[in-house]
Amino acid sequence: MNKTIRFALAVVPFLLTVACTDPNKAPAEAAVKAGEAAAQTLTDEVATLAPEKTKEVNDGLAAAKAAIAKQDYKGALAAAKDLPAMASKAVADAQAKQQALARAAAQKDAELKQAWKNAQSKLPAAIADLKKRVAALAKAKKLPKGISRGVVAKGKQTVAELEAGLAKAKELAKTDVAAASAAAKDLGAKAAELAASLKKK
Repeated sequence: MNKTIRFALAVVPFLLTVACTDPNKAPAEAAVKAGEAAAQTLTDEVATLAPEKTKEVNDGLAAAKAAIAKQDYKGALAAAKDLPAMASKAVADAQAKQQALARAAAQKDAELKQAWKNAQSKLPAAIADLKKRVAALAKAKKLPKGISRGVVAKGKQTVAELEAGLAKAKELAKTDVAAASAAAKDLGAKAAELAASLKKK
């Protein structure tokens, strides 16, 4: 066997290998690697804020890997090529939602602070007026129609509870304005109820 024939026989397997290589293999493998890198940017926070888009990326990557395993490089490329863009969209959506939540929280905090500020300006005076009213009724020899001694006694107790509640709310506001505002709202309702019970029938 001369050298030319031996060379030809040696080249044939190489040519057959090249001819059988899928042209989509290298692009598909590169796309899957890019998809894996993109998927790593999807933190737990992104997954929480943009769950659907995160799932799309993970599902797409899984499908691309499955296609690679089956040597379906064309299918793998189709499944993986858009993953980086999809991951970027998921991150962007998560950031936008996070910012929206932060704005909503800031607005809610501002509303609570304003509610507490309003309560501080109105409740002390309201409670003081009720205290004077109850004290005057307690000293009265004859009570107005519809107001009994029992109502007056209960009024004294309620005023004491209102004063204690307001003091507690002020202390609470130092660490939890939301809780203080909620407490002030309850105190306001309680004060209004007492005021109504002390009106002449």
